[in-house]
Amino acid sequence: MRFLLSVLLCLIGTGAYAQPSDAKVKSDAIGNGNGVISFHFTKSTGTRQWNSSTGNWEYVRGVVVKRKSEYPGINLIVYEDVVYQYMGNGGYSFWKVRVVSNEYEGIPNPTQKEITEFISRDWPKFYGFYYSTITKLWHEPVLADTPRWVWHSPNSVEFRMKMKFDHIIRLKGIETQECIWKVRLYRDDPKAPWKNLFALRSEDGSDNNVLGMKNYTPEQLAQFEKQTLQFTLAEKTAQQQAGDLSKLVTVPAFNEAEEMARFVHNVLRNGTPEQFRAVMLQVCGPGFFVNGSKVQFTIQEEQNLANVITAVYSNRVTYKQLYCQLPEMKVEKWGNQPTRKDITIKSVLNNCNTQFTIERVNMGYKEGVPVTRLAIISYGIYVLQDQDTYDYINSFSSRAKICPQD
Repeated sequence: MRFLLSVLLCLIGTGAYAQPSDAKVKSDAIGNGNGVISFHFTKSTGTRQWNSSTGNWEYVRGVVVKRKSEYPGINLIVYEDVVYQYMGNGGYSFWKVRVVSNEYEGIPNPTQKEITEFISRDWPKFYGFYYSTITKLWHEPVLADTPRWVWHSPNSVEFRMKMKFDHIIRLKGIETQECIWKVRLYRDDPKAPWKNLFALRSEDGSDNNVLGMKNYTPEQLAQFEKQTLQFTLAEKTAQQQAGDLSKLVTVPAFNEAEEMARFVHNVLRNGTPEQFRAVMLQVCGPGFFVNGSKVQFTIQEEQNLANVITAVYSNRVTYKQLYCQLPEMKVEKWGNQPTRKDITIKSVLNNCNTQFTIERVNMGYKEGVPVTRLAIISYGIYVLQDQDTYDYINSFSSRAKICPQD
């Protein structure tokens, strides 16, 4: 027994002795010492820990090294782990220096307030793919308990933020997740404001924790689409814009399709792009809007509106030049659709007309009874820009010669 006890004590003593000395750790951390201004340990002892990735024990010493940086007059302070792998028989071998975080002396890390103000300018860029799937934020993105600041230069810093949210798993359900977001900010000068960012969810399994999962049918998930960040933030912005635009023009309640067509025609001739958009928000049917919204145009309609506005108000031949104030109008009824009418507004050219299809549509229910109103269900607004059209329009010495009824 005494012999066995002696052997155990010897082994324990050998293991302790084989841990790298302070001098050895310092040497491995600073190499030849070029550019090193100061060095110290974060604590007096190291930590023996299991590394599941390598399947081995490792011994870690935390150190802080201040070095001259490549930027004159700016020192770099680096927080590092000097890592040793267990080699058996109580011995350790130097493996690597792992940077935990760093900072430039005199250049502060951005504050939570500063970060929030910047990333909130472009939520789609911050959330990436998850912008269209997150249905609930349990809290706003905040700095992780250990942000791990890494300055790549005085103009670029990387750090970690933590989040908790519910998001849609396609064809399955809603998952609740806690995770780490890796964020990097960029600027042009240390004294300049941040101007760009790159962000993505950490792919490290230890940074992600699934807290729950609720299964839903595809139909139920379709309703959750109206709760995503993409939908709700866009809806909020669109409602604000629609409210502001509605102050620019008063759109009356129309009893006849012809009244609506003449009203829109007048705005196309004499209004502004903002007034035209305000009118279209109020006279377009549900098919022009994102499902579940009365203020968000679909992507296709947004592009179409942009093209129309450019052609109508900004091109070298405008709608006002091509169409008279009192134009010739052709109205055609649909035989099997008594409330639907095709209205053609003719320009001063034979081969250029604007068309609206207007119908009474269901906008919802009240006490089970459909609430209807006249709305545009399709349109085509045309303004020719070819050289011959330009020359023709500008050949008249008086507008009265081209539109005598005006």
